[in-house]
Amino acid sequence: MILLNGQASDHLPLSDRGLQYGDGCYTTMLSNHGVLRSWPLHLARLMSNTETLGIQGIDWDLLTAWAESVSLSQKDKAEVIVKILITRGSGGRGYSPQGCQTPNVVVSSHPSPAHYKQWREKGIQMGMLQQRLGLSPLAGLKHLNRLEQVLIKQEVDALGLDDGVVCDLNGKLIETSASNLFWRKGDNLFTPDLSLSGVEGTMRAEVINAAPGEGFHVSIVSAEPDVLIDADEIFITNAVMGLVPVRCVEKTFYSSFLACRAITLRLSA
Repeated sequence: MILLNGQASDHLPLSDRGLQYGDGCYTTMLSNHGVLRSWPLHLARLMSNTETLGIQGIDWDLLTAWAESVSLSQKDKAEVIVKILITRGSGGRGYSPQGCQTPNVVVSSHPSPAHYKQWREKGIQMGMLQQRLGLSPLAGLKHLNRLEQVLIKQEVDALGLDDGVVCDLNGKLIETSASNLFWRKGDNLFTPDLSLSGVEGTMRAEVINAAPGEGFHVSIVSAEPDVLIDADEIFITNAVMGLVPVRCVEKTFYSSFLACRAITLRLSA
């Protein structure tokens, strides 16, 4: 199902700035039997991202109603992906957004990837990727310009990996192709600082909030890849797949999924 500004449609005008310049943002979440998971977090991120980008004119109550409508249309399914995409709307040929006062909102539903269940149960294999993420004033935002992630996913596919660890131009750990990264040493849980690069995922926020309740101290750090060699555990997160344990990175293997399992149980309770 696809709604464009509340109406069934699968067409955007060629003049839309989301197509022309990646001028917009989006979020992706799970719907469980018609109920949107963690909707307040996703709504808050959309509101924050559009404010940062200066996109105005969105009726958030209407957007919520559209998201709930798409979700309810799939209530017979245990897990469905619901994606919300906001563009600044149509404008002229140049970069200036002046005169663009009617944003477009696309809400769509998609099947949940079947392999995510196996990933959650058995873990995944990752490698260190050569592709780097640039430093950006838009760090943290889930904006529509995802060319870096396209190149990263191409490298993952070429290497035959489940996913890969990505650093920024300074060689600091950031994330994977579409997930946030966590590693554990004893009772200490670490995740990369995303103030210069990367995307602040909603599941990342949930993990950071839930981990202390399971006895883990969380630190947001700027770190180089060597820290992963000494880690007791690594897992990755996003709103669709949840928490996924990592079996190995390159030639380093991990057998402990302690924090991943504990926090998953807490979030699902």
